[in-house]
Order: sequence, then C-alpha cells, then structure tokens
Amino acid sequence: MTTTKARAAWWAAIPLGVLGLCGAHAGSPEPGQKELSRAVKAFLADHGDLCMAKYTWPRDIIEGDADVDRNDVVQLPVLEKLGLVHSVEVSGESGLTKRYSLTDKGQLYYLKKRHSVLGPHDAVIEHNADFCVAHLSLDKVVKWSPPETVHNHLETVVRYTYHAQAAEWMSDPEARRAFPIADRIIRGQGVMLMSVTVVLRDGNWVPVMPGQ
Repeated sequence: MTTTKARAAWWAAIPLGVLGLCGAHAGSPEPGQKELSRAVKAFLADHGDLCMAKYTWPRDIIEGDADVDRNDVVQLPVLEKLGLVHSVEVSGESGLTKRYSLTDKGQLYYLKKRHSVLGPHDAVIEHNADFCVAHLSLDKVVKWSPPETVHNHLETVVRYTYHAQAAEWMSDPEARRAFPIADRIIRGQGVMLMSVTVVLRDGNWVPVMPGQ
C-alpha cells in the first residue's frame, strides 16, 4: 500500500542530532531492544500505511487550471490504466473537467481509518480515509539515541528497518514511475532506515503519535 500515509510527510526520517545522557533521570530504566521493538510495532500498527494523501473522491482535473494537483495529473491516468479508477468528462463554470472515481478494485486500497497527520506549522490535521499502496511492519530495531528529558519525559529516537507489503499493481513500471517516493520506500525494505520518537510513560516505552 505518501499512507507510508508518503505521501507522505510522516514517513520522512528524523535527524538524530547529538543527544547526551546528561538529561536522563538518575536510576531511570534504559530502553532495550525488546521494549523499543514493542513500541515501534505499536506505532506501525496505527501509522504503518503508506498512503498518497488522496483523502477524498471523486477527484477533478480541470483543464488549464494552474492550481490543479500536479501529482493527480500524473498519477490518476496511470491508476485508470490499471483499473483502479475510471473517469468521465463534465462541463462546468471552471471549464472542461475530468472527474476520476474509484472502481471496485480501487476501493480495496481506499483505507477508511481515522488518522492524524502534521500539516503546515505542525498543525494536526485529522482524516478519515486515504488511498494507500503498502503497509509497513517492523523488520528490526537498529539503533536509538541516548534518552534525554523532554517535557518531563525521557525520550529517544529509534531507527529501524521494515518489511513492506505492497499492492500487487505497484510492481507495474508505470505505477513505479508515477509514485516514485512510494516505490523507493517499498524497494528499501530491509535496508532503508525509518525513525520514530519513543517516550517513557508510566514505566513503559511508547511511541509518540503525530500531534502528541
């Protein structure tokens, strides 16, 4: 299935920076592979979908409209060739419009699940559905930063590799070209590193979800 939501901003790697131990609480539990793996799995259970920020359907491409979504211009015709959407031409005050709707096949990839993403200025935006092309699950935790105190909680940034269960049509060369970021993430399984912030709360290491 940028939800990999790449589509997507929540899939961008978080710079580790240089973190020191001086902010950690004395005697506080150090995170381990098992605890952090559990936290990453919890994060990916909610935010492991690689989605394309196509929240609403049908989607219109208006001829000559400079504000049209450039990704839609490239991607929707490819999705139509693959049988995931179908289009009709409609006329309106804005001019000739090509309207794309999901087919029954396309509906299989329209994940109706409430989730949050970070918008401009880190504003939290809620969505109820998105068009997704893969789901990521944990391969292994590779490393993590030394815990430091942030907002009265110990916090660490975990780096991990992942498995990608992709839609079968994402192996099509045209689909791979139309969704280059998703394609790179899918092909990077087992090698590419992702990041998630994990905090210590009530004695447990838990992931920080967008907006928290």
